[in-house]
Amino acid sequence: IKTLDYPPPSSKPYYSTPAKQDAMYKITQELLQFELIRPSYSPYAAPTLLVAKHDGTWRMVVDYKKLNNITIKDNHPLPNTEQTIQVLGNGYQFFSKFDMKSGFWQIPIEEEDRHKTAFITPEGLYEWNVLAQGLKNSPPSFQRVMADILSPCRQFALVYIDDIVVYSRSFEEHLKHI
Repeated sequence: IKTLDYPPPSSKPYYSTPAKQDAMYKITQELLQFELIRPSYSPYAAPTLLVAKHDGTWRMVVDYKKLNNITIKDNHPLPNTEQTIQVLGNGYQFFSKFDMKSGFWQIPIEEEDRHKTAFITPEGLYEWNVLAQGLKNSPPSFQRVMADILSPCRQFALVYIDDIVVYSRSFEEHLKHI
């Protein structure tokens, strides 16, 4: 995570109700258990909040606005929607879509950058061991990794961050592609 020469952005935890604090605690404990995060002593501290999911559970969101403002942009391109539609509309009849669940969490963050991902909750300060959602350069970083991995398949597969589409002209060809 390359940043401009500014002091580390630091915020206090956002206010939350006791029920939301309990939910936040459970989420951070699960992330700790799976070693996706670790306790931090960083001078960086991005605030967190909870967003309701459709199923009534909570998603923890880190507000990296201040960090993103001082982060140097990764210019790796994301796919162009018009070009993607043009490719997929070129006589292909069979399609399969794959969604990489928690795809960002499969990519470790460099040790020397982890302290920059620190986030603060009412319970403590933590930092990510893996690529975090909300960071300015997470989408292009993940896109680069996926494009590299799928480069041998580029004649029949498109990747947009954590979504992969495999396309073929015949069913037999599609079975080989997937």
